[in-house]
Amino acid sequence: MGWLYYEACAVADVPPGTKARVEVEGYPVAIYNVDGTLYASGDYCPHERVSLGDGGKLDGEIVTCGAHRWEFNVRTGACLEDPNFPLKRFPVGRKDGTVYVGFWSKDA
Repeated sequence: MGWLYYEACAVADVPPGTKARVEVEGYPVAIYNVDGTLYASGDYCPHERVSLGDGGKLDGEIVTCGAHRWEFNVRTGACLEDPNFPLKRFPVGRKDGTVYVGFWSKDA
């Protein structure tokens, strides 16, 4: 068991202070760049299933959902409005200008 990493996008596609929505192995993922550190979560807001990578706003390590303005810390996954709605987070790696996102696998 362990993490399997899959190519997500180019590092250049997510400059510092920005976010992006990508598909990784058919799964929608939001990638966030906070001062050069990359974070990844499931793309959808756990409150209303609105895209965080396409919509909303990233301010530092806080992403705000565009639907009801719920805020999430992309570093920890914590929801600032309701702790029962955290973001599903994924480990991130980078190599040779490419961003990789890890998915847990019992076959790894």
